[in-house]
Amino acid sequence: MKITCRSILNLPYANQLKPVAGKEGMDHVISWVYYMEELHYIEWLKGGELVLITGLVIKEQEDRLLELINALYEKNVAGLIINLGVYIKTIPQAVLDRGNFLGLPIFEMPELLRIVDISQSICFALCRQEKERYDVSVALLGILSGSRLTAKRLSCLEAAGYQSRKRYRGIVIQSLELPGIGSEKEPIYSEDDQREREFHMLDQDVSSFMQGKECLTTSDDENYIWMAPAEEEDSILDEIGNFAGFLHSKYKKAAFRIGVGSVFSDLRQFKSSVESAMEAIRIGADNQKGKDIFVYDDMILLRLFDKFEDKEELLQIAVQVLKELMLPEQEELLKTLMEYVKAGFQAKAAAGSLYIHENTMHYRLKKIGDILRMDLKDYQDLFKINLALEILNVCRN
Repeated sequence: MKITCRSILNLPYANQLKPVAGKEGMDHVISWVYYMEELHYIEWLKGGELVLITGLVIKEQEDRLLELINALYEKNVAGLIINLGVYIKTIPQAVLDRGNFLGLPIFEMPELLRIVDISQSICFALCRQEKERYDVSVALLGILSGSRLTAKRLSCLEAAGYQSRKRYRGIVIQSLELPGIGSEKEPIYSEDDQREREFHMLDQDVSSFMQGKECLTTSDDENYIWMAPAEEEDSILDEIGNFAGFLHSKYKKAAFRIGVGSVFSDLRQFKSSVESAMEAIRIGADNQKGKDIFVYDDMILLRLFDKFEDKEELLQIAVQVLKELMLPEQEELLKTLMEYVKAGFQAKAAAGSLYIHENTMHYRLKKIGDILRMDLKDYQDLFKINLALEILNVCRN
């Protein structure tokens, strides 16, 4: 179970905290408890921390407290605990309003509650969570390595939320550059430590995004691996798209690749699903430039073409179908045909994409049909054309 701003209210001592703002962010996942007073220590934060202050330095200065809230939000912390007492007797309303606006949870901590009790209670829970996460990771790695599925491994996964009757997909994330994680190399960490930190932050991101749903994850030397529920086909694919958007919004210059593997229901098929996700990334990175999500099930033709060692032979098939459209002087007609196919063979939609009149589009299509000696309304001819254009795209890349 992930430790969130909401779940800590069930822990000893922490159950005495009172949430007073930012209730929309109560499902933020907590990575650690961080006590600080000086604002310049905010630069040391890595994201996900539950920050605790007494106001020793900033007191009840509204402008400084607002500055603190804004800075913590930019650092993606989980929330803020303000210890009421000698330095801050009441939290200014403007600060509460800012917390509500940003969705940053703010808690009141009673004066007589000790900081050590709060931090110890939450950190013990985090350590137990980390042990559970480690056990799940080891169990999944065992399956990926080809080891037999033991009752102990199955029991561990079931405790973490795995259900044998549900369907899943293997998801692989390869981070090329996630500013704020992999790109900020710190000399005190080895390369392996840097990678472990990166995967740990991705784990926090997945947990935050899934908001309480089961998160069965692991990682190897190069890949972050997620066994994601796939009960509804369109739902998981939409979720992966939304997750990519989540990463882009959090890490403004993020560069990563996500492979979506085949669906499985037998846990022993997890390995083949992960392998298909990696295959999707490999093929997609070469043939679908500009994309960062590659779905194995949607790459049937690309997977077929990948089996051809002689790409020149593939290209000859495309030339045989497209004929004179391959000549430089027919570039405009080839582009028109590509847009027509991309628009689902809808002339009006293709004309809109090309910013030309629909009559012009029909004129060009007739000309293309004459050159190819094909009927652009015949299913078999359209299949040949689509296949040839896919081959052309693969060979060009």
